[in-house]
Amino acid sequence: MTPERVCAAYALAHAAPDFLEGLTEIETFVIAHAHDLWARPPQTFPPGDWRSLGFLCGRGWGKSHAIATEINARVERGEIRAPALMAPTSARTEAVQVAFLVDTSPPWFRAERSRGSVEWPNGVRAETFTPEAPGRPRSGNFDFAWLCEIVDWAPSTRLEAFENLRTATRVGAARFVWDTTSKGKNEIILALEAAHAADPRAHRIVRGTTFDNPLLGRKYLRDVCRTYTGRRYREELLGEVFAESAGALWSQDSIDEHRRGLAPVAPKLVIVAVDPALSAAPSADETGIVIGARGADGHAYIVADESGRYTPESWARIVVDRCVLDAAGVVIERNHLGDNASAPIRSEARTRGIRVEILPRDAKTFPTRRPGVIFIREVVAASSKGTRASGPATEAAAGRVHVVGQLDALELELTTFVPGAKKSPNRFDAHAYLVTELAGLEHDSPRAKSSTADAAALGAALTARLLTGAARGRIGL
Repeated sequence: MTPERVCAAYALAHAAPDFLEGLTEIETFVIAHAHDLWARPPQTFPPGDWRSLGFLCGRGWGKSHAIATEINARVERGEIRAPALMAPTSARTEAVQVAFLVDTSPPWFRAERSRGSVEWPNGVRAETFTPEAPGRPRSGNFDFAWLCEIVDWAPSTRLEAFENLRTATRVGAARFVWDTTSKGKNEIILALEAAHAADPRAHRIVRGTTFDNPLLGRKYLRDVCRTYTGRRYREELLGEVFAESAGALWSQDSIDEHRRGLAPVAPKLVIVAVDPALSAAPSADETGIVIGARGADGHAYIVADESGRYTPESWARIVVDRCVLDAAGVVIERNHLGDNASAPIRSEARTRGIRVEILPRDAKTFPTRRPGVIFIREVVAASSKGTRASGPATEAAAGRVHVVGQLDALELELTTFVPGAKKSPNRFDAHAYLVTELAGLEHDSPRAKSSTADAAALGAALTARLLTGAARGRIGL
């Protein structure tokens, strides 16, 4: 083991026992709380005028302990006056951030729990946030922020929450510290790694493994080594970051390999695919809007991603604009909204004097573009999202699907969604419907036989709606 990996306590106890034995009772009491002495060098905050510091390390490395002890020391010295804390949930904020700050504070400057947060004897109190309410930090003015367990932040709101808290950390030294292990690609971790690559002095990253901590016992290490194997071993214990999530249907290497710089000049068909959100609220899912074309080679070209949080009127305007430009029509999911899914498109088209035709359920091919008409295929999916995306994923692996240019947000969702997850992002779903249509694959149908797991995943509300529709003769079951 290198000297850097040996904690100071071990070194003093074995290399200089007389030093420890010669300390007075008060000195022994104080030195036990001297973080600068006992911490491993990578656990201490670096000097200099840096903006961010990240600990991208394996489990048990000592991330939370290192950050909490440094915050306590800086609050005591008056270097931090307006701190902010953010963890995946309020419960995790209390169980990790608040607990570590309280437990590592010295007896003469004891931090106390206060209304779900932590307060120090000098009156400094940390304000707490979670990605579940991403807009709350916007009006803050902080001089220090601790962003904890980024890998577990809710995917639909984590980027907004991160940007808001980072922007609000703008007074005094205006620094933020973050920690995480890795579970595959994550847009926040990618952004922080990119910032580090561009300016490593301003945006610093500490990397480490579980095995860097000499205080972890052999029994614990043997146990975790048996628990985590393969990729999870490399992520959870070695702190490695992969280009995509384990089990994802798309790989970044495959997307990059088949990427194209330009869309087809004379496409055979252009289609807009929409997976509408249930709400435009800040915490709601985005409306997935992905546009693609079928080339003369029969391949699918993904040319644009217009997804975002919109009112129905706003996303309908985007869709109709594209149909006026070059799209033949729309493929839209109606699982959750039923007849209301297409209503915004019909309304916007009527305003512009454009006719809308709903394709019959048994229509095998999508009509070519006809100016003044928008064709709509409504899709009611009955199987799991992973199952319905398997066909498009197979097409992509075969080299017949091409992303045109860079569509970072869409590519992130494609390479991070894992079949079996409780929910999938709307860009992902819109992309799956788009490729299914452009590749001439068969859309999922409520008439198709589905597994018990797939049927359960639809939920009681959807089942009730389907049965109601069948009773009225609108849906064939």
